[in-house]
Amino acid sequence: MKKTRRVSVILVFLALLFLPITARGNEDWQTRPIPSDVEKGVICVLDGCMMNLAACETLAGEKLRGIIREKMFKEGLNKDQTYAYLVEVYGDKVLAAPPKRGFNWVAWLGPFVATIGGGAFIYLGLEKWVGVSLRDEEEEEEAVPLEPDAARRLDEELKKYL
Repeated sequence: MKKTRRVSVILVFLALLFLPITARGNEDWQTRPIPSDVEKGVICVLDGCMMNLAACETLAGEKLRGIIREKMFKEGLNKDQTYAYLVEVYGDKVLAAPPKRGFNWVAWLGPFVATIGGGAFIYLGLEKWVGVSLRDEEEEEEAVPLEPDAARRLDEELKKYL
């Protein structure tokens, strides 16, 4: 009898020890906060909101957060699997950063190419523009020598003001 009572006390103790964990685990996924990097990586596309999910305070944003919570915490998907699910359901527009494949490379490389190309265009244009004006000045200096009378008058005028 003592052995049976001891075993039953141990079983009750173990049940009470693990009961709060299992009860909490079933409902906790609905209230757990979504990791900020996941929220910042998603655009709220429900109801045409198109805001970053971290900044979206609409009901559509809460609905999308609920979907993410369910996938991550209830079904156990990681960040990449959650993103893959969202892309499968809503398309690439749900991601804050376009995936680096296909035509999306233009979105990633376009700004760099435009900046380098624009800088080269401005540099070459300025070099040509400044180079032409410097050459013009050199040609003017060599082209017209002053007559002695004009040089004398120029010197007299300069002496008045200098």
